[in-house]
Amino acid sequence: MPATTDTKALPAGIGRYQPLAVLGAGAMGTVYKAHDPVINRTVAIKVVRTDALDPPTRADYLERFRLEVQAAGRCSHPAIVGVYDYLTEADNPSIVMEFVEGRTLQQVLRDPAARAALPFVPLLVQVLGGLAAAHRLGITHRDVKPANIMVTARGEAKLADFGIARMPDASHTQVGMLLGTPAYMAPEQVAGSNVDHRADLFAIGAILYETVAGRPPFAGRTMSETILRLTGPPPAAMEAVEQAGGDAYVPVLRRALAKPVAERFHSAEEFVAALQSAAAPGTQATVRTRTPPSTPAATLAGRWDPSLLQRVERALAQYVGPMARVVVSQAARQSATADELYQSLARSLQSTADRSAFLRSLGGVRVEPDAGPRTRAGQTVAGGTTVAGTGTISPEALAAAQTVLAFFVGPIARMMVRQAAQNVASPQDFIDRLCAHVSKPDELATLRRRLRAEVEPKLR
Repeated sequence: MPATTDTKALPAGIGRYQPLAVLGAGAMGTVYKAHDPVINRTVAIKVVRTDALDPPTRADYLERFRLEVQAAGRCSHPAIVGVYDYLTEADNPSIVMEFVEGRTLQQVLRDPAARAALPFVPLLVQVLGGLAAAHRLGITHRDVKPANIMVTARGEAKLADFGIARMPDASHTQVGMLLGTPAYMAPEQVAGSNVDHRADLFAIGAILYETVAGRPPFAGRTMSETILRLTGPPPAAMEAVEQAGGDAYVPVLRRALAKPVAERFHSAEEFVAALQSAAAPGTQATVRTRTPPSTPAATLAGRWDPSLLQRVERALAQYVGPMARVVVSQAARQSATADELYQSLARSLQSTADRSAFLRSLGGVRVEPDAGPRTRAGQTVAGGTTVAGTGTISPEALAAAQTVLAFFVGPIARMMVRQAAQNVASPQDFIDRLCAHVSKPDELATLRRRLRAEVEPKLR
């Protein structure tokens, strides 16, 4: 939510703090950006309105808010928003926190361009580090979700809002209370059963799933449908993750999202190790490969210097986003030399300018004659892709197609659109190729309808 600096909306002061802007507001409170004149620093102040609550409810809410302060205040970690102070103004409690300049992960995931460039593995590793520190103190967050994770411009993650945290011996958020956000809640939390730190790890698994696949693993059209999916026996479906090119993360997700608590990761540290292993260049994992049968994939992958693959991944990520790691891993299994690897990856990029820039970043490698998309006649096309009988697929059409497809498959949509545009025979062929990436009938129908409405007119 954009900050407002309307002075009429700001209180004159909150304790010694001078409010500067409203960062967010809801039915139960407001978050302000403020200045601390004593220490001369910017802070965030969360003020909770309790005056409209009946006495029993107010007492319970105040106690939970006090627990938030205690929980967050005890957790000192770079990935946890710091707590500086606690005060009461006009009978409304306030928590003074570290001011974090950036966006929530929820805002990033809703922005296709930002989501495509999101370094999601390092971010989630940071959050897991913060949770590990909290878990060691016996504190379970209980409401880990994208809206509670801040992302700074420097790529730092900060976990906020321990408002429903459960501390040792605390009785306020235990059996029988449905507190949290259903799309990211563990099944035992939805059922009102006992909850421990593994509920937080389940939530991180749900966020990982959404980052790769474009939606939470059990999200339904309504809260009731989401809860039914969470509490029912079927595990999270991995087709959307596989379609997005995230095969390497499937084993991690299956364990993180296991409905039986005992089958999940036992600690945040264990989750980090599995996530980093799945994301490592050259990982075998379960990534689909297209290596020719005559050349074993393991032989090719084992010959690569990890530092070289990391450099190539960073270069490619400028064009295809966070799935660059999977794409590079796949290409490495099919390439015998560095030159062959570079050219293979360059061919996946749509424009000549992008291909040239990508190759230059790897040391001035020249674009080979066959490094670009071709028409059926074999003619390399610059600035777009030729469609038989229609001319060129415009950048506008490609961008519109990426935006539509990203809703269903996540950040890999950019590469899927570019691949679909190569050697395309007609506008209908282009749309059919994009639809091939979605398997569920209801989603396929929605995707095809949106492509016809938002993309097809730009192809004519």
